[in-house]
Amino acid sequence: MLNRLPGKARGLELKKRPVIGIPLVGRIAAGHPRLASEDEGEIVPVSPDLFPGSDLFALRVKGESMKDDGILPGDIAVMARQNDVAEGEIAAVLLDDEATLKHIYRPRGKVVLRGANPAFPDIVIRDGQSGSVRILGKYVGLIRTQGAAR
Repeated sequence: MLNRLPGKARGLELKKRPVIGIPLVGRIAAGHPRLASEDEGEIVPVSPDLFPGSDLFALRVKGESMKDDGILPGDIAVMARQNDVAEGEIAAVLLDDEATLKHIYRPRGKVVLRGANPAFPDIVIRDGQSGSVRILGKYVGLIRTQGAAR
């Protein structure tokens, strides 16, 4: 933790450690999809070792569609970057240029994005329907800071 400074009595300095954290890349709607935006450069100072996955990123949650799963506005959702998830898992999904955080279901011939709040209707995308659906990452954890903006 300390380096000795040569030629100085009691010469000590802290060793420089690399910044450890998870990149906070933007905001995501937990409600109706909103225009996806990225804010590069901010790091959430939490060890990535606390979460499963290797290519992690974080998104600040806006909206209340996932509140029954304990994901609240102002929370930071930690995501593992991958382009597919298992049935019923929570994922960050890009619909054309809008992003949302939802459970994913794939009944025959469609994709259903379902929140964890009965006040929000399912988003149903049928095969052949215009627009693209892309999974950005799988939800692997949550960071809640005291006094987070809700």
